[in-house]
Parts: sequence; C-alpha cells; structure tokens
Amino acid sequence: MAANLKVTNFPKQIAFLILLIVGVLLVGILGFSYSENVGVTGAFGMTVDSIAFKHTGSNMLSESLSTFLGAIGVIIIWFAIWSAFGMAVEGKFSEYFSEVRMKNEISSMKNHFIICGAGRVGKHVGLRLRQRGEAVLFLEKDKDNVAKLQAEGFTVMDVSTIEEHTLRQAQIQHAKGIIACLGDDSKNLLLVLTAKELAPHISVAARVSDMKIVQKFKRAGATHIIMPEATGGVRLADSLLGNHSHDVMRSD
Repeated sequence: MAANLKVTNFPKQIAFLILLIVGVLLVGILGFSYSENVGVTGAFGMTVDSIAFKHTGSNMLSESLSTFLGAIGVIIIWFAIWSAFGMAVEGKFSEYFSEVRMKNEISSMKNHFIICGAGRVGKHVGLRLRQRGEAVLFLEKDKDNVAKLQAEGFTVMDVSTIEEHTLRQAQIQHAKGIIACLGDDSKNLLLVLTAKELAPHISVAARVSDMKIVQKFKRAGATHIIMPEATGGVRLADSLLGNHSHDVMRSD
C-alpha cells in the first residue's frame, strides 16, 4: 500500500464545487425572499423551480432572477455534477480515501523500521526485516519502485524529498530504527544527522560508498555502516577461500 500524501487538492476541489452550488442557491433564496416577499422555504422552492425552468416570477425583478438562475444556475450545477463524475471515473474519490486510511495507519505505527530509499539495497533490507517479523515503512520517490513495493504489500510513503516533516510523518519518534539507503553519500549523511536530531534514541544504519567519509557517518550518529561494493568484494573473496566474515561496520 502506498501513501503519497499529496492528494491535498481533492478536498479543495470538492469544497469549490459545493460552494458553487450553495452560492447559486443562496442567490436564489435571498433574491426571491426579497422580490416575492416569501420565507426561506418558499424562496428555496422557487430557486429550484427556476433552475428547472418551472418558475417565471411575478414581477420584473423576480423574472430577471428566474432567468439568471435558469441560465447560470444550470451551467454551474451541471459543471459541478460533471466534475464530480470525472473525479469518480478517474478514481479520485477512492484514491483520496485510500490515502486518508494510509495516513491513519502510518500515524499509528510504532517500533517500526523506516527505510529511506528503495533501490536494490533498500528493498533487500525491507524484505529481510519483514522476514524477521518487523514492521517496515519505506520512504521512496521513484514511482516505479513505489508501485513494485506496493504490489509486494509494503507500506510506502511516496515522497519527493526526505526532510524533517517527512520523517515526523513517518513517526520517527516511535520508530525502532532508520536505514539510510539513498544513492548519494551526502544525502545519507544529512539524513543521519536529521534522524539523530529528531530522535536521539533511534538506531541508525547507513549505506556508504566512499570509505573516506565513514568516520563522518560515525560522528553523525550512524550505529551501523555498510559499504555494499566493498562488502560484495570481501564476501566473494571469502567464499573462494572458504571463509566467512561479518560485513557490517559498527560505530561502537
């Protein structure tokens, strides 16, 4: 399941359509209340009749209002209906409610692992953690990766960038650990710093490509550091020699 947390325009679109309809009705009710000297209920009935071309009015002002509602009112109401129908066909309703449901699910997550980046390394981390019975939340920007993870049953936040507010939405304060698996060392380093600032207690694992900056990651607060390329080379050599080695560097 994926939560992109971006369908923020949908409620505004619905509110706009409702306001259009309410606006037409209010104009009619106020206008007929004044021109026909009737109550709200009567004015409402005249407004509806005017939109349905059933009311002509008993005076010039009332007739003008009926003509206006018959022309403009019909256009606005049919526009609202057609727009709502278009949203339904495009799946906006189901998409919005699915997002709301996912937001609620993410907001209730505790003792989970946050994986930032769903490339080859990140995905394997997620699979391994899930095999161990751990709750996993991916933060990923690539649409294809998001779709693949969603198809495999992972909870995913579709985000363009990973910033403080993103990590807060991911419930970092309640997470068991966070894994920085982005493809850029500088972004991973910034992510480690941000994570430790927001949740000093959290266990942080990071992917690093350049051996020269491993110490920077340790000083930033990374408790586990892995270099996939170096690890792969060591394990290949060890497999040829019949040896076994641990491939994760700890910053204890």
